[in-house]
Amino acid sequence: MQKRIFHIAIMLLIAICSNAQIDDLQRDYFRAQNFVLHGEIDSAVAIWQNHEDAEAFLLCLAEHLIANEQYSQSLEVSRKLEVINPSEAQFLKARVYAGMGFAEESVEYLGRHLEVKGARTYSQIIRCKEFESINRTPEWREFWETQRYSKSDEVFADIEYNISVGNCDYAIEMLDGMSNTKSLKRNYLYAKAFYEAKKYSQATKFLENINSKDATVMALKFNIEKSSGNYASAYETGKALLAIDRYNAENLLDFAEVCLNLKKYLEARRYTGRYLQCFPDNEKALYLDAKLALLSEYKDDALVEASQLIAQNPSNAEYFKMRGELYYGYEMWDLAAYDFSMALDITPDDARLNYLLGMCRYYQATYEKACFYWRRAATGKSREAADMYYRYCEE
Repeated sequence: MQKRIFHIAIMLLIAICSNAQIDDLQRDYFRAQNFVLHGEIDSAVAIWQNHEDAEAFLLCLAEHLIANEQYSQSLEVSRKLEVINPSEAQFLKARVYAGMGFAEESVEYLGRHLEVKGARTYSQIIRCKEFESINRTPEWREFWETQRYSKSDEVFADIEYNISVGNCDYAIEMLDGMSNTKSLKRNYLYAKAFYEAKKYSQATKFLENINSKDATVMALKFNIEKSSGNYASAYETGKALLAIDRYNAENLLDFAEVCLNLKKYLEARRYTGRYLQCFPDNEKALYLDAKLALLSEYKDDALVEASQLIAQNPSNAEYFKMRGELYYGYEMWDLAAYDFSMALDITPDDARLNYLLGMCRYYQATYEKACFYWRRAATGKSREAADMYYRYCEE
């Protein structure tokens, strides 16, 4: 048995490696995220520092340094970032100088950031705790005495806040009251509000008015198509989103779910494989990949992953049920019976589990126990169990 499990584990490793075609930058970015999730910050920092010519890595490094009040190093990062994204560099400097208590320098750089199209809203700015160090100073008050946003920008920010807290109907009323009907931002917020309200057809109507390849817009379009069951369109949108928002690991799993619904099981596993290469113990990804492995007839892969899932979360009956059915298919009655018993401890009224455990006991020649579980399953309206009970248990 141990040799078989070892063989299965090797096969799974080969399958993941062959399916996980992921470029070096994306892989390293996700690996650093995984290190952060596990509290291995030094390892994450080493990766970020190794890619200081890439904006995404610089931003992660800057966030870490600011959070740890390493302001001189943060300024060094901001200077490197200025070559790639001047607006982000100005905002980073504003935060650093605010954290150091230098209000005059902070608001100077903040002003430069706000001059650029697409700058942060006021609500986004004040969420950065560094500004708490200067928000009572004369420089801060004088800075905000000047109007920094247009009236429509302020209304849009208010609308976005209401959407974020679930006040979608009120947000839609606010949008109805605006006069700029051709605004891309207005159409986007309409679509987002209707999406959050689960009114997907209305959301789609407003997205049709936006001709943009912006990652935020594409992500909303993808989510609307996926949530409304329009998987063919979501598939095309998802491929585009993966290309433009390449450092969002959740896109890989979301796209794999779309492939699953289109029955593109092997393609879906390419994306779960990419994810698991960097997040090998992620429960959601393991479960999705195990389901895909089953559907594509890679049962040995599914068996190994089901065992991983049980080791991580032994309170989930579905994982025991999955592994139990795999053992059942291999005619390993003892192992299958153990997993079905564990699952029944969590969900005792599951009719199929009772039926399957009854079948295991039957094949183990413990007929009295088989009848016991078939009777329970028949009570739960399992026709299969009822047939077995009346055939073998009725006197």
